[in-house]
Order: sequence, then C-alpha cells, then structure tokens
Amino acid sequence: MIERAPVAVLTDVCHRYGRIEALRSVDLTIPAGAVTAFVGPDGVGKSTLLGLLAGTKRIQVGAINVLGADLRRPAERARIGRDVAYMPQGLGQNLYADLSIRENIAFFARLFGLARERTGQRMATLLAVTGLSPFAGRRVRHLSGGMKQKLGLCCALIHEPKLVVLDEPTTGVDPLSRRQFWDLVDGMHAQSPDITILVATAYMDEAARFPRIVMLDDGRILADGSPAVLLDQTGTSSLEEAYAALLPEAKRTGHAPFTVAPRTHGVGEVAIAAENLTRQFDSFVAVDHADFRVERGEIFGFVGPNGCGKTTTMKMLTGLLPPSQGEARLFGRLVDAADLGTRKRLGYMSQAFSLYRDLTVRRNLTLHGHLFDMTRERLAERIGELSALLDLSSVLDRRAETLPLGIRQRLSLAVALIHEPDVLILDEPTSGVDPVARNRFWRTIAGLARERGVTIFVSTHYLSEAARCDRIALMNAGRVLAVEAPEILVRSAGASSLEEAFIALIERDIADRSMTGRPAA
Repeated sequence: MIERAPVAVLTDVCHRYGRIEALRSVDLTIPAGAVTAFVGPDGVGKSTLLGLLAGTKRIQVGAINVLGADLRRPAERARIGRDVAYMPQGLGQNLYADLSIRENIAFFARLFGLARERTGQRMATLLAVTGLSPFAGRRVRHLSGGMKQKLGLCCALIHEPKLVVLDEPTTGVDPLSRRQFWDLVDGMHAQSPDITILVATAYMDEAARFPRIVMLDDGRILADGSPAVLLDQTGTSSLEEAYAALLPEAKRTGHAPFTVAPRTHGVGEVAIAAENLTRQFDSFVAVDHADFRVERGEIFGFVGPNGCGKTTTMKMLTGLLPPSQGEARLFGRLVDAADLGTRKRLGYMSQAFSLYRDLTVRRNLTLHGHLFDMTRERLAERIGELSALLDLSSVLDRRAETLPLGIRQRLSLAVALIHEPDVLILDEPTSGVDPVARNRFWRTIAGLARERGVTIFVSTHYLSEAARCDRIALMNAGRVLAVEAPEILVRSAGASSLEEAFIALIERDIADRSMTGRPAA
C-alpha cells in the first residue's frame, strides 16, 4: 500500500504581532484525511495557526507546506487556493447579509471558478444535506445562528476542497445546532474520507469527539494526541482538566473547578417578575406570553436555541423594548426606560459588549458612571474597586479596541456594575470566550450573588454554565417550556446530562409544534 504524503507540514513556524509572539517554533504534521481539533484559551495562537495553514496569513518565520505547495512562495500559494476552504471565526463572517442563501453559495462557486452546471449540482446536494433547501431564497440577515453556520459550511464546501479549515465555527450557537453541525461534518467526512478537516474550538466537549487534539498554550504545542491518550497521560476525567494539568503551575489557578455556594440572600423576595410578557414584530411573535419570577440573590439561567426570543425577552426586562402585551416588574415596579430610579437598579451587559472601542478602559467606566449621575468621588472609588475585583488595573489606560476578548468581557461587566445595581442582566456574556476566562467570570458573578445579594439573570449556550444556576428557564420559539433547578430538569426529561435534557425537550417541542401546526421559531 502506497503511503500518502501529508496534507500539511509546519517546520519551526514563528509569528508575531508587534511585541506579541503568537506562535513559537511550531512543528506539526497533518496526514491526509485527518480530522484534528486545536484547543486552548484566547490568544494562544489557534487562529494564527489556522490562518497560516489556509494561506490567509503570510509566513514570517519557518516553512509551511500544504498540499505539496511551499506557502512561502505566492505563486504556489495561489496554485492550491482552490483546494482549500476557510471558514473564519465569527458567526456569518464569510457571508453577505443582503444576499440570499442561494446567492451566497453561487458567489463562492464563481469565486473558485466552478462551472455553472456543477454549481447547480453541488448547491442542490449541500442544501439538501444541511436542510436549507426550503429557505434558499431567504436573506442571510434573516437567518438564525444555526442556519448561518450551516450556510457558512455550504459556502466553504461548494468547490469540493481537499483541506477544510474551520475556525471556531460553533461559537455562539446553541447545543442542538452544534450537535447538528458536527453530525453534518461527520457525515460529509464519511462520504469523502480523503478530505482533511482542521477545527479550532472553544468547547472542550466538542474537542472530545475528534480523533486527534492539538492543545496550544502561549504560542506553543502543549500536547498532541487522541482524547483517550491525553486523559491517560494526565490521569484526569475531562479534557478541560487535562488541559489544566498540562499547563505550567503558575497558570493552573484559573482552571481550578469551583462550586457555587448555596443561596442565603433574598429567599422568597421577588426581584424580577414577567407576566404574559409578549413581543410581536408585525405578524411574527418573538416572545409568546412568557411567565417567570426571579428571587433576589438568585442566579437565574436563560437557555434556548438561537432565535428563540431570549434577547428580546431580556430587552423587555431592561425597558429597552416595550412589550406588546403583558408586563415586566423590577422589585414590584413596572420596568420603564424613562424611570431613572428603576434603571439605576439594573445593570445590563449586551451580547455585543456595549463599549466605546476608541475610548480607554478608564474613560469607558467614567462615561457610564456619569450617565447614572454618580459623584466624581464615588466614581473614582468605584473604578478602583472594580479594577481590583476584575483585574483591570494594568489596562486602565488602554483603548477598548486593543484588548483581548476575555479582558473586553471583564470591562463590559465592570461597565454594567459601575453604578452598583441590584440586578444584573447578562446576555450570553461568555460567548466566544475561552474556558479560563469563563471560569473566572463565573467566580465573579457567583460572588456578587452570594456575597452581595445581586440578582443575576444570564443567558448562555454553555450548559456547563447553566448547571451552576439556581434555576433555569428553557425557551423555544418564543415560549417558556420549563422553569426548574437544573438537576430537576434533567430528571424530568429522563436524561443523563443537562445537554441531553435540553436537546430532548427542544426536539419534543418541535415535534409538538409540527403536529399541532403551530409555527416554529
């Protein structure tokens, strides 16, 4: 049997961004037909490494050979361009919002010189496999996160590449859509086993499904092997624990597991009440008669598929969006955006991190403090307190746009906390943030709830985070399906984990809607 040449070989590759070393002397070989996951916190070099392999970044130091081409030579890099597919980080980043699904796929086909007849055949196959055929005429701006994700894959695969590079393709996508996406990738690889797939992922549970995992830290390869080998090597029971065990001792603190203490503040005292909360946009009902109550000091999780109405509900709770029907109350008072007294009791961290990117950390905090009429003396004290609490002291004079994602996240939380609110509403605050930063973030908000009695209302796609909540509300297609403690929800669904319960309850609701003729999301 003839041994096939590797698809990619990296030799002593280094890469810098100014003073920052993104990659340090990386040596790596990728065999043909391999499926490999790259994992590690933000800033360890995953995206840089994948960008170099895809040919979207120029090599600074070292050599990279992909599909027999020396990527240091522009002509050779151009020669293999048609054989490489690259799906960049960020949901829908490679898509055109004003074009339809069909038009986006056709554009990528033309970009790679695919004949019109072959484009039609490939498009029909990909749309059918991904379940997007009924929506082929819909514009990207009107797609859910899961649909954008599937369309991105269609665009990446339209020209039948030999190497597929996916940079965190499921970040910000709900568990059901993530499972469907990876089942789709597995099915396509089974049909075309010669395709080589390289994936960067922020989800360790996703990495566990890959036959090979490359763990990165500080621009270097920390470990390389199958999940079983890495667990055996470290004597741990999960890949997240294995990663922590392989880190230098000074870096392990942020990975240490922790348990949220039992609640003692405000038991029985209602902080947030939603009654028949409804929001309709023309004929579309985004939130459909939602009912729930959240007690003071409670950590209340809000979970559900992309586009199910979570963000719309949270905007009504903050007063940013008026309900079409029903009402939202904060400590018994109707939520009203014009009522400064109510607004002062609320802190809101939006999905997009509402920061002024050209202002420094200090000026962002100062500006938001002034919006809440804080005195100069108290504002200065508060900036000092939050800088210490969230470890922002060393970056106070840096512009927000220059900060890594994990630090921007902490700054956004500081902005939401600057006026000392009684309630924090956090809309997917850890989306796209690495496990170390997520762990640290949850330590902070758990401390606020348990030590200071702050009520936390948080939406998340990470069910390991939802499991830390006192109770969670599960939403689908605008309706709240259940409000229970995580362990009760798991038992009632007859599942072995919260993720299994989530998927089972959502699939059950989708089936019920199909049988009764009620619209889906």
